Amino acid sequence: MTRLGFRAVALLVVGLSLAPVLGVRADEKAAGKVSLTIVNVEYEGTKVWLPGTIVAHKGDKVTLKLINNVPSDPAQHGFAIPDYKIAEIVDRGQPKTVEFTADKAGTFPIICQLHPAHVAGQLLVLE
Repeated sequence: MTRLGFRAVALLVVGLSLAPVLGVRADEKAAGKVSLTIVNVEYEGTKVWLPGTIVAHKGDKVTLKLINNVPSDPAQHGFAIPDYKIAEIVDRGQPKTVEFTADKAGTFPIICQLHPAHVAGQLLVLE
């Protein structure tokens, strides 16, 4: 990857990951609700869910629309937040919705339970 290409991807990933922290935290943010679309993409062989950081407040009802847009095989990718007992398999072209209540504060890893080498993210639940 060229230096310019790497920088562009890094800025995209960092920008999308920081958007929730900077106040652009959801498609919908109403009292006690967070609603986001999370998209799995591939760039030069690296698979990642974007945005990489999901921010909620303790007690928020969280709705995540998961979209697998990875064009290469395999056609299934995982989205898991083990501390919240969430483990979904998302087929390419078949969005899936995950709903939960952010009932404990902290930073919780988001992983692909099917492919541990893929880039992970985090759920940040504030008090």
